[in-house]
Amino acid sequence: MPNDLRPYDAVLGGKTPPPIGGLVLGGIFGVKTRINSAIAPQRRTALIEALKYGEAGLDLLVKSLEDSSVVVRYGARILISQRSPAVIENQFEQWSQYQDFSYITSLEQPFNFHSRPVNAITIDGQFLISCHRDHSIRVWSLVLGKQIFTLTGHTDIVTSVVISRNRKLLISGSCDRTIKVWDLTKLRNPEVLTLKGHHGYVNSVALLPDQNTLVSGSQDTTIKFWDISKGKNLRTIKGHTNLVNAVVLSPDGQIMASCSWNTMIRVWNPHTGSQIWELIGHSAKVWSFAITPDNQILVSGSKDKTIKLWDLVTGREIATLEGHKGEVRALAISKDGQTLFSASFKEIKIWNLASRQLIRTLKGHLGLINAIALSEDGLTLISGGEDALINIWAVP
Repeated sequence: MPNDLRPYDAVLGGKTPPPIGGLVLGGIFGVKTRINSAIAPQRRTALIEALKYGEAGLDLLVKSLEDSSVVVRYGARILISQRSPAVIENQFEQWSQYQDFSYITSLEQPFNFHSRPVNAITIDGQFLISCHRDHSIRVWSLVLGKQIFTLTGHTDIVTSVVISRNRKLLISGSCDRTIKVWDLTKLRNPEVLTLKGHHGYVNSVALLPDQNTLVSGSQDTTIKFWDISKGKNLRTIKGHTNLVNAVVLSPDGQIMASCSWNTMIRVWNPHTGSQIWELIGHSAKVWSFAITPDNQILVSGSKDKTIKLWDLVTGREIATLEGHKGEVRALAISKDGQTLFSASFKEIKIWNLASRQLIRTLKGHLGLINAIALSEDGLTLISGGEDALINIWAVP
């Protein structure tokens, strides 16, 4: 729910800076003044202020789609998409400069960012949540391009993160062998639950559509199902003989896939825990997964530098995509199921899933890319990696 208040909404509101070298003008007149400022950071903060003024504020956001600064245009587009998606559709020509895949900006990193490679990311409307090697979870304003909130509590590297559909709960997995549940409606003491039971690193977490059943994959070779409202382990699957790198659920929650360091991919019925398929084809460990919206195709990325497409109806390999120079660490599929995004060493490749043809290669990272995520409206791709960069890309 885009308008639900979360702690970082409050923090963001409290960090809107006054204009440099001038008095703070109140009301819609003050917002208009700041949104026409010659200083881009002032215009970015004014975008958030405009949300308070109904249709008049929305008109200011729409006008900002024509701003000379790409980051201001991007911030306006995010806020309009959250507030009034139909307006974005009607004003799409104003966004015409993004008819091709292109780099927008990078989020501003702290001074000692080199100690904070990005392990995982998820997008929450106008906010981004990232997991880091320094044990932290960081919340960023995509409109301002700045970090605004930090969650601390894990005692080791945070490996994975997922947010509930209502945007109230955040779940994180860590090398400290625990899973933490955070209440994003609480400004103080947001950590509400710690799940213990794994005997190795928790490498992956995913939520079933009921938003109460959590799935976790671990270094201890098991997959566990949890009731997060009760803090209870429901069942454990012991199908792998090596550590579980990742688990992924289909959009409707009817299919689950898991991968291991021994190249094995297993496909499961998450409701019964029964195995459907065992997929063999990669020559090295499998790192990443994605499932098409129609549940027909599973896509896997591997250390062997290839991407494989699997038919989930027959359990057969459909195709192999080649071209990456390093291991394929992250995958994402567009909501219409037509476009595949794959991340590897320094590059993100974009593929047409139907033709299996490469569309574009995005370059902007300095090392291995660990995570990619698409925004809810499908118009933004965000990537994070070993170089501690978080890059934002436009998607046509």
